[in-house]
Amino acid sequence: MDAFRPLRAALFLYETARLGFLLGAASQLQPGGAPPFPLLALIAPGALFPLMALFWLLRLRRYREYGPLFLVGKGLSVITALFWIFFANNHMIRELLTGAEGFFVSALALFLVPGDMLSAWLAARILRRQAEV
Repeated sequence: MDAFRPLRAALFLYETARLGFLLGAASQLQPGGAPPFPLLALIAPGALFPLMALFWLLRLRRYREYGPLFLVGKGLSVITALFWIFFANNHMIRELLTGAEGFFVSALALFLVPGDMLSAWLAARILRRQAEV
């Protein structure tokens, strides 16, 4: 019996929801009904996170080597989001918060950054526990 299987399932569900939110936000943020391709091209590498979490859910021992890649990717995700939130032009942030895009900025700050930090912590804990077994 693997005690961390529910946590791996939760990690997979979070990563899938995160990718779905980013894809939905990318399609909503395009002005004038333009195709969302440029933003989708930036979001597409994020599909690796749910894929790695799925592999861990199915066979953690076999795919454990993806752990450092997952942790570095989550670290980069958190750092870039924080840089964007804190170092963007204040005028641009005010415009985003008053417009329709305010929901995306708020969700980025309140959901994605803490969620990514939590998923990185959870992944590190799962990997550490797996190394002990």
